[in-house]
Amino acid sequence: MKTLRLLAPLLLLPCVLLAAERTLKIDRSRSFVDVDVNATKNFTAHLDAYDAKVGVDDAGKIKGAVFTFKFTDLKTGNDSRDTAMIKWLGGGTPEGRFELGNLALTPDGQGQASGRLIFHGVTERIEFPVNIVKTDGAYTITGETTINYQDWKLKVIRMALVFTVSPEVKIRFKLTGVPVEEPKG
Repeated sequence: MKTLRLLAPLLLLPCVLLAAERTLKIDRSRSFVDVDVNATKNFTAHLDAYDAKVGVDDAGKIKGAVFTFKFTDLKTGNDSRDTAMIKWLGGGTPEGRFELGNLALTPDGQGQASGRLIFHGVTERIEFPVNIVKTDGAYTITGETTINYQDWKLKVIRMALVFTVSPEVKIRFKLTGVPVEEPKG
């Protein structure tokens, strides 16, 4: 019985550690995710909706992140181009997901992030520079990377032998949010 009383606090320790982590509540009015596309006519697509789960510990350090989205929420400003993109991705409601694997930062918030980007049934590791600024309790996370969509088994887009989309696209983002306690239950 005495051993049980000594073990009980140790068994509760993981619950206490999990409770210490909070999630950033993203302010959509101060955040964006854009994709710059080089084509015969260059354009920028804007991600209108997404789910960003960024975990922050009590010391204020980012401990993990998962970012999910639907390609139907990636808007280019041209409905027929958006429809063609979904068809190119295989139709339906294709989704994408980024899972943060490692985040290495200097004290001033500059650093490198790496993780897995998953879409079109393919997982690839990506790495990119980030900057994280904390001001008045809010975090602003900015970064950009260039990916080659052929790495995800997608074909180069060519239309009528005139219009071509470069396989390299630049993803730029700014996520601004404040840590909040996750509701239990």
